[in-house]
Amino acid sequence: MPEFSLNHIDLNLLKTFDVLMQERSVTRSAMRLGRTQSAVSHSLGRLRGIFNDVLFSLDAGLMEPTPRARELADVISRALADIRLVVDRHLNFEPAQTNRNFRIGLSDYTAVTFLPTLIESFSALAPYATLNVVHAREPDVLESLRTREVECAVLGNAKVEGDQYEVVELSRDRMVCGGWKGNRLLDDFTPERYLTSPHLQISADGTAAGVADTVLRGMGLTRKVVATIPHYLVAPWVIKGTHLVAVFGDGVLLALPEESEIRIVPPPINLPEVTISLIFERNVSFDPGHIWFRNLITSVSDSQKIRKEQIYERLDYPLQLTKRVKRPRRLPRPPQRPA
Repeated sequence: MPEFSLNHIDLNLLKTFDVLMQERSVTRSAMRLGRTQSAVSHSLGRLRGIFNDVLFSLDAGLMEPTPRARELADVISRALADIRLVVDRHLNFEPAQTNRNFRIGLSDYTAVTFLPTLIESFSALAPYATLNVVHAREPDVLESLRTREVECAVLGNAKVEGDQYEVVELSRDRMVCGGWKGNRLLDDFTPERYLTSPHLQISADGTAAGVADTVLRGMGLTRKVVATIPHYLVAPWVIKGTHLVAVFGDGVLLALPEESEIRIVPPPINLPEVTISLIFERNVSFDPGHIWFRNLITSVSDSQKIRKEQIYERLDYPLQLTKRVKRPRRLPRPPQRPA
């Protein structure tokens, strides 16, 4: 094999590789790059020859990177980001003119609370730019940031380790209880009624215990979880017409339609708030485009806080009401589902 030389490769090839790693599709990569599919396929062929590796293989219609491609992506994506950062420092970033692609990771919860307003504001301020939203889970988010699959993420109660990451607290969401408005038990939702009610748990992986379970376990108590679902927007329609109750962060209030017939009451036990954080790598901190995007996310978060307070006022929600819970000697039977 002949000795490798930088004369064999150019910046456009590396950019093509970086986009292929993000999109996992020649078609979508061609659209992002403004090139034809055949041109992107030709570049991929050159990259395979240069690195003496197939780089991507098809798996269920998706291009899965090889171990060597993943190793290369870690270096190439970071190098391209550093190059863009150096160039952007000497140019004026104009949101109204840029055609840059921004990528953000959101969990199901933060997507419910952030996405509608974020997309509306993003489109108005940067009409030629594009925004890619990637589903993000805490176990995977640091890898997604490291490989530049996303350039920032917004998650709840994220535990981030590593000096190379910046974590900015955006808000603290209160925990609330939600049930169908026809559930008369909500009129006086005592700790005993909370414990004996059938619960709907909302968990990203469909199995994990919730914040309420952790708190109750510390008190030597348990609740009756009858079903677990992965998506917040499904919950109101599962609860409607039943005696099911669910506990969730108050960001969900921003997305509750009136026809869902969901009633919100304070939890009868003390539950910790959900800390919503913006996470990104420190080495993009001074990128003008990234700064603009982070400021936009912060602005959206601030506007959501105001909207939530307005919702609380409209609902006449008692913000400081939490009852002390005691282990009942004999638990009453749960209510029967109405016919």
